[in-house]
Amino acid sequence: MGKSSDDRSRGAAGRASDPLPPRGFAPTAANPAEKLSPTAKRLLAAARRVLARDGFSGLTLEAITAEAGENKAAIRYHFGSKDALITTLVEWLDHDDSVRLVTQLSEEEDSDARLDLLLRLQKEGCASPEENQMFFDLLPHVLRDPGLRARLGELYRRYRDLDAWVLAPEEGAAARADVERLSALAIAVSDGLTLQCAADPDFDVEAVFAVWERLFRSALRRLVEGSEGPE
Repeated sequence: MGKSSDDRSRGAAGRASDPLPPRGFAPTAANPAEKLSPTAKRLLAAARRVLARDGFSGLTLEAITAEAGENKAAIRYHFGSKDALITTLVEWLDHDDSVRLVTQLSEEEDSDARLDLLLRLQKEGCASPEENQMFFDLLPHVLRDPGLRARLGELYRRYRDLDAWVLAPEEGAAARADVERLSALAIAVSDGLTLQCAADPDFDVEAVFAVWERLFRSALRRLVEGSEGPE
């Protein structure tokens, strides 16, 4: 699948004329917590603070309600159960991350600039200790709960869609499927590097990410330009 020099001048990511995010990624979408009552919002914010401070093992009904200044019955009244509160917490964290990503990416009209920004945000995300710790604390529980596991699967699908929107040359392009697979690989690498950063404070993520970025850009360029051979 060859491309003209004019096409290539738009950059490896392409779609410079389409700065709008994919469906499901509206920066102005309401935070799922906004529909909650004031008491429910206090409980949710308290749960987030407890999770960040004490981990999932400390995320008990007693700890949440004490942090919020409420009684335990308030969680059942406003959420139905602790698991339902955790589901809302996952949605809240997902919403904040999604809005942050899309808002910044949508401000870039140039496709190359969006690609640069996406890679920078992925690298910065590897070294965000508080947010990453909350994710790691929630992950075992999420994977054991069918409803929360499905919610996490949807989150990953949305991020793959977002990355493919940034990377894909154009709708209907022959390379689209491979670009989507490359997006999945990029997310897997980012998650793996995040785990290594969390496990090893001396891990040189800057150097490793530099190597990954070179490999990533080379693979993307070959997909977009239709070249199967080496650079």
